Amino acid sequence: MTRIGGTGISGKNPYGPTWTTGAKQAESLGQQVQDELFGKKKPREIDPDDATVVAQLARLRAWQKKLARLAGDDEDDYTLVLAEGTIAMIDARGKVYVGKRFLLAFASVLDVQVGVLAHEIGHRPKRWAEYKSAAPRSKEELERLCRTEETYADYFAGRALAELGLQVEPLCRFLTDIAELPHPEYFAAPLRVEVIKEGYADGRRKHELRKKMFPELARRVSAKADLGRG
Repeated sequence: MTRIGGTGISGKNPYGPTWTTGAKQAESLGQQVQDELFGKKKPREIDPDDATVVAQLARLRAWQKKLARLAGDDEDDYTLVLAEGTIAMIDARGKVYVGKRFLLAFASVLDVQVGVLAHEIGHRPKRWAEYKSAAPRSKEELERLCRTEETYADYFAGRALAELGLQVEPLCRFLTDIAELPHPEYFAAPLRVEVIKEGYADGRRKHELRKKMFPELARRVSAKADLGRG
């Protein structure tokens, strides 16, 4: 998830009880993780106010459908809305909030826009029900699990860019440029870049193999050609 600057974990547990006092037992791990990744205060949703923004959203929604299919989900599992005060964020229902300033600033850099959107969809919120059966864990274990979840999303972003025939370097530069001080829920930017590039390499291998062995199938299922639904 691409966060607004300034967020972080303090001595107080942002998902419920105070970890240091142990006064109250934490909720199930699944609820903790959902609250941490998807329970943050949502950005303010706003209406598109000019033709440029409308066109940018329409273009990104087309890519959103392709990304949903690449993730193995239904197109209707995700919606895309305009927001302020964020780069991008996804909630538990699959609503992706895309920041207006980000959208306009990268209007000419499709690789970054799609890469950021791919990261959000890579979280696949409906999959998070699998955590509900696990026992509660410590703050450190929860932070480690969140880092793993962010890694899933980064890897998918890289793989999706390759499958879509887009470039990975613009997204890597963007991530490096916005990197903040170390955050317990994220690996450092250089490591995240390596994960994204590994996902991209995996996507390229699969894409090239499909073109070589099954060229007709490659054309039919090409995300760029977009012969799927919608």
